[in-house]
Amino acid sequence: MHLIANPKVWIFSVVVALCILLGTTVHAQANDLPSIAPDKAKENLLTFVQPDYPPLAKAAQIEGIVRTSIDIDETGSVKNLKLISGHPMLAPAALEAIRKWKYKPFEIDGKPATVRTEVQVSIPEGINQSDIDKERTFQEAYWPNERAGRDALKNGDLSTAETKLSQARSAAEQRGDAKWLELADSLSALAMLKVAQNNLSGAEQLYEQSLAAHLKHQRPDEAEVAGVQEALGLLFMREGQPGKAEPLFLESASSYEARIQEISMPEARADYGQSLALEYFGLSQIAAAEGRGQESDARCAKAVSYAEKWSRSADRDIIVAHCGRSSRSK
Repeated sequence: MHLIANPKVWIFSVVVALCILLGTTVHAQANDLPSIAPDKAKENLLTFVQPDYPPLAKAAQIEGIVRTSIDIDETGSVKNLKLISGHPMLAPAALEAIRKWKYKPFEIDGKPATVRTEVQVSIPEGINQSDIDKERTFQEAYWPNERAGRDALKNGDLSTAETKLSQARSAAEQRGDAKWLELADSLSALAMLKVAQNNLSGAEQLYEQSLAAHLKHQRPDEAEVAGVQEALGLLFMREGQPGKAEPLFLESASSYEARIQEISMPEARADYGQSLALEYFGLSQIAAAEGRGQESDARCAKAVSYAEKWSRSADRDIIVAHCGRSSRSK
């Protein structure tokens, strides 16, 4: 998917294109065409085409209903579409689909006649006004609070962070499985807050809830799952529970190693590489503490290889220096 440098400019271009599109298809409409009620017109509908969900609209989680006025000619074909309402990122797809609809011809006084009616389609299919209202409420409640909460956490304003992130969590919980990813993200953010508050048991519970949400909806080897496993493993290390951290690090590292081979985005590869360096370094320390010298050396070697390629200089220096000292001490 190509990223849009300036979404506002792109949306404006969509609106302009839509106006041009409509200008080529909407002709001066006579005021004396017979009007057919939407429900009555639907009884004559023979061919229905559901609009495609535009990829950019889907990525932006834009959903809605597009309403339009149409003329149906003597053959049952759709003519002269006029947009009544609908989001500019959804309207072109709706109009394109409605043009393909076919009706059983309407008759007036026993003769085929051109008539006018109103139709509407939902994108994606099956969404209704109630769904749209719920989505709008979610968008207005979740994202401003989520962003404000993370900013406050970054700036050390823990009280504001807790209030805002809790509100974001509540907004996601109200939508259930429809917003599981947003819920999982807010839970992880709240876990980071608990760590900052030195409430490690609270952080553990939140990370475990986030991990459960990911595992319910994703394959266990997805990068998002690995990220929560890594965070929970680091928390267990901080709590002095290496036995709980080790299997999480191993699963997370395995997933990252698979994903780093598949993904081409430099930023993601760098993130995965940094995580792998950190996790193998932690795994080497766990093995050393339990007297598994050869295993510790092998994990240290992996940590160094990832650190030299991906880690920030400070992390790389610590990993390389420590693993070098461990090797020389044997």
